[in-house]
Amino acid sequence: MPIDPALVVVLSTSLYRAQSLALALRESEYNATVVNSRDAAVLARFPVILIEVDGCLTPVLDLIRSITALNPDAKVILLGIVESEENVVSLAEVGASGYVPQGVSLEELTAVLLSVQNGEFACAPSITYALFSHLCRLSQKSNSTGCSVEVLTIRQQKVLELLLLKLSNKEIAERLCLSEHTVKNHVHHILKKLGVRDRSLVHDAALRSTVLPAARRLLQAS
Repeated sequence: MPIDPALVVVLSTSLYRAQSLALALRESEYNATVVNSRDAAVLARFPVILIEVDGCLTPVLDLIRSITALNPDAKVILLGIVESEENVVSLAEVGASGYVPQGVSLEELTAVLLSVQNGEFACAPSITYALFSHLCRLSQKSNSTGCSVEVLTIRQQKVLELLLLKLSNKEIAERLCLSEHTVKNHVHHILKKLGVRDRSLVHDAALRSTVLPAARRLLQAS
C-alpha cells in the first residue's frame, strides 16, 4: 500500500507527547501519525519524519544519518533542538531537512513543515552565515589539499580531540554519549583520514595534517 507523500510521522521518547503533537498537527490539517520505533529502516519509508529531541543529541544524529542513507528523499525535522551553530551544522552534515527550536508555537512548527516540504531550510540569519562559513571552509580545505584529502566531520573532530588526550574508546563514548561501537567506527575513519594504522600515531599525524588545522594549532600550543 503506497504511503501518502504528505504524511508526517512523529517520534518521541514520550508516547503521550508524540500523540498530542500528532493530534495538534491533524487539527492544523496535516496528515500526522505516531511511529513508536527507532528503526531507521522503518522510519525511512515515510516522507516526513518529525523527531523530538530529549536529552543527548548524538543518538538522534546517528539515527538521521541512517534514515537519509536509506532514503535520501526523506525529510527529517528535529523538534526541541538548542539552536546553536554547532548543532545546526551537525544536522546539515547528517542530512536533516530542518529543525524547530525549543519553545516554539504550533504555528511556527507548521511554518517550518511547509518550508521543508517546499525544499527550504529555514533558520536564523546568524545560523545561515555559520552554514555558509562551514561550506566555505570545506571548499578551501578541498582546494588546498587536493581531492584525495577527506575532511573530518564535527563529530570526528571531537573524537579526535579526546584521542589526543589518550582516552580509551569507552571513556570517549561516555564523554560524548555514544556507544563504544560508534566510537570504534569514528576512530577507524579518523585513522584512515589521517593516514595512520595505530592510534598511538595520531598525535604526530594531527600535527602534520591539513585535515584538522584547529587541532594542530592546539597541539603546537601545548
